Amino acid sequence: MEKKKIGYGLVGLGNIGLLHLMVLKNLPLWNILPEREISLVGLYSTQPEKNINQAIEIGFPRIVPTLYQFLDLSGLDIVDICTPNFLHHEQVLASAAKGKHIYCEKPLGLNKKEALEMQKAVEKNNLHHQIPFVLRFLPAVAKTRALLNSEAIGKVYYIRAELLHSGYLNPSRPFAWRLEKKSSGGGAIADLGSHLLDLILFLFGKITTVQAQTRTIITQRKDSEGKIRGVDVDDWAEMSFQLEEDILASLEVSRLAVGKEGLRFSIYGDKGALHLSDNSPLSPSLYNPKGQKVEPEDFPRDAYLDLLQDCYPPSKLSTGWMGDAHAASLIWFLRCIVKNQKRPETPDFSSGLAVQEVLDLAYQSAAEEGKLFFL
Repeated sequence: MEKKKIGYGLVGLGNIGLLHLMVLKNLPLWNILPEREISLVGLYSTQPEKNINQAIEIGFPRIVPTLYQFLDLSGLDIVDICTPNFLHHEQVLASAAKGKHIYCEKPLGLNKKEALEMQKAVEKNNLHHQIPFVLRFLPAVAKTRALLNSEAIGKVYYIRAELLHSGYLNPSRPFAWRLEKKSSGGGAIADLGSHLLDLILFLFGKITTVQAQTRTIITQRKDSEGKIRGVDVDDWAEMSFQLEEDILASLEVSRLAVGKEGLRFSIYGDKGALHLSDNSPLSPSLYNPKGQKVEPEDFPRDAYLDLLQDCYPPSKLSTGWMGDAHAASLIWFLRCIVKNQKRPETPDFSSGLAVQEVLDLAYQSAAEEGKLFFL
């Protein structure tokens, strides 16, 4: 008997939606398949006239202008939500009510209240749900997790994380929804910090205290019609945390870091250190107490690492570390659906809720001049 196809539908055809589609189109080239064929069912776009030609070329047989027409499409199993943050709440609740598995871009919502309602909706309907917190899907992160579990650097006492971009320093960059809090929920912390917060929570567990400072450097921009608009989200932020087991952490995110873009994540223990960066997405650097770079004598086996490596694109066909991580994340989600498995390593909506709780307190701390908050 022929296996039933998985019906995939996309909400939003912006840059991130196109990246997700690139992953789907590349699966046969990478020979990484989820054991059942993916069928493009439809696209929901609020600008169907603008996007119809591209959507048809991509392979969507139907382009619809409303969410409810989209959710009623025959054969739709998965909803991939790639829209501005303020739309996630309505789209997730409606998709969950229709029994669709949901892959929703980060951050999950505008605040903890929205995130909690979304998490309850998918759990109530027993759906598969995942957020592309793609740093989890770098082999270097999975190897780091295995090394930490084997106590390769002893007792961890400090973490330093950075995710730095630079494109927003350009004052000519036009105003967009990401620069308005009511649409985005926040700036650099929500956009970039959510990735690092999820990584910290994934590797180390609960965050117990939060402090934050933020800055908005370019406070006005012109929109597409030339009108001056005020910017009310952060361009830069620094956060400090206390974690369980007396671990301290600091985190910096920026959209203004000209000359120093990139991901850096360092973990310091009493027997060494681990360093991850976007320059080495496949493996972390391990250092002993003498400051010497070493290779593990007996690399620890780890089920998550084994499964992840089977989802990760081959190095000769790499689309860059961010594209490869997005690929592994989406393939992981598809395979969980096909096998009907809910693996504990999946960044599901519970993970999104945990991140949202920290985001809310970070913004509250920044608004109150760096006040310390307890979770």
